[in-house]
Order: sequence, then structure tokens, then C-alpha cells
Amino acid sequence: MLAASFSHSIGGVWLQLKPVRVGRVPASIPAPDRYVTVARANQPVLRVDVYSYGPDCFAFEEVIAWRDLILIGFGSHVHAISAIDHSVVTIELESYFAHLYPNRDFVLLASGERLFRLQPDRSVGWKSAPLGLDGVVVREVGHDAIRGEGEWDPPGGWKPFTVSVVDGSLTR
Repeated sequence: MLAASFSHSIGGVWLQLKPVRVGRVPASIPAPDRYVTVARANQPVLRVDVYSYGPDCFAFEEVIAWRDLILIGFGSHVHAISAIDHSVVTIELESYFAHLYPNRDFVLLASGERLFRLQPDRSVGWKSAPLGLDGVVVREVGHDAIRGEGEWDPPGGWKPFTVSVVDGSLTR
């Protein structure tokens, strides 16, 4: 089983691994904004150097291992990295990253405004219509519907939503 974590600095064996670099990597390659370290059975397998895309909102950050993928939510992007071949797919969220909601068949990517359904092959199955202006929270993922709340009138102006699991369309 893979275990992934964020850190501001690394040392030891992690410095010996060739990094996968994600984000807007500067030509001079300074220290990244964050490091992600990935281990299997406490053995280092992957190091990811995460760079920001410039002026961005960093309300939340999260990293998870899902299947054979490492998913990193940072700034206004989610980076999906294969733990097998280290290839990278980056998804632009059009708003700040909020949270990852893993499921057996897919992962929901929540931004400040929308939900995205990430498939196991790292393609985006769908992108919802705006569900909020300053936050989207998933409360329940059912067989047919996803229920949650979007903040439309900050602070505290949360309104419920229900979207289709199949295509992300609003059902109520």
C-alpha cells in the first residue's frame, strides 16, 4: 500500500531520489513550494517537487494515494501522478483547490466553485456547473447522486446541492 505526505523540507534518502516536478517549474529550479514523499511498506518509492503556478490561492492542500496514483491538490490545480511510470496529468480547477473525495470507482475533486470527477485513467469524466462561490463540500456519494453544500454568500451562506454521479448535472 502506498503512503504519501506533504512536507516543507526533506533530507536523507529522499534527496537521493530523482524528483518528479509538477507545477510551473522555474528555469533555475529553486527549492519547491512543497515536497511530497511516497513510500510503500516504509520504503521510499517516489519524490515529487511541487511548484506553484504563481499568484494563486492556497486555502487547502492535500495529498492521497489512490489505486496506483498519487493525487496532489495545491493552489488551483490537482496533479495526478502514476506511481508506476511517474507520468503526470494536471487538472486546472478554475478556482482554488478544496478537497479530494476518493471513491472505489473515481475521485471527486472539489474546488471553491465546482466538482470534477476524476477517472482511474486520470481523465476528467465531468465538470459540474458552479455549485458555490467560496467552497464546495461533499456530504454523501450515493449510487446515483452526490449531495453536498456550496457556499454562495460568505461567510456562512451555504446551500445544498444534488448532482448526478453519471454526468455531474444538477438534479435539484
